Parts: sequence; structure tokens; C-alpha cells
Amino acid sequence: MLVLLMTGSALAGTQYDVRCTDAKCGFTTTIGIGGGRMFEEASGYCQKCAKSVSVTWKREGKPRPLPLRFWDALTGRMREIFNCPACKTPFVNMEQIEDLKHCPKCGKDSLKSKRTVMYD
Repeated sequence: MLVLLMTGSALAGTQYDVRCTDAKCGFTTTIGIGGGRMFEEASGYCQKCAKSVSVTWKREGKPRPLPLRFWDALTGRMREIFNCPACKTPFVNMEQIEDLKHCPKCGKDSLKSKRTVMYD
């Protein structure tokens, strides 16, 4: 039973409210990370649109969009870049909320997040 729950949660997505703790900055956003049972999602922050964005696709049927992949020397991981659905500017996929540390407005390591919704 526990294994089944862990497998189900691997497909689930989570929505977070994110805010900058610097009182002078005031940056806030909401971002969803992960997908659901029927869809996958790549989420990140588009600098040009100045907002959180995501690209989704069905798990079955239409193929996954092909991202640009690169090795991130800061984390030692392979990362993916997708195009913003609104302006087509590239954004880096946030695979976990810990990937979003620095505020896109003030640049400080001052972001805090709070899980608000879990979806599947």
C-alpha cells in the first residue's frame, strides 16, 4: 500500500505561493511544479513576461516538446530549457521548488515558498 501511494505522488503536481522576503522588493508569484495523472508540466519564470509560466502536454498521445538540455555547473545536474508559451523566450524548467532560490526582481537569495495546492 505504501509503495502504491509513493508511485501516485510521483505523478502529482504541487502549487506554491512564492514571495521575496526583502521588504523593499515585494515580489510574489504562484508556480506549479510537476504534472498530473493525465499531463506533464514544465514550469519556470519568464523574464520577458515577468511571470511564472508553464508548458503542459498529455502523457499519452502528443509527444513531449523537445527541450534544450544543458549541464548546470552550479548544481551538477542536467537542466532543461523550454520556450514561454506567450512570448517564446526561453525559460529554465524548475523540477523542484528548491530550484527557485533567487528573486527574479531583486536578484537576492531571498525567496520563500509555501505549498498551497496538490493536484493530480
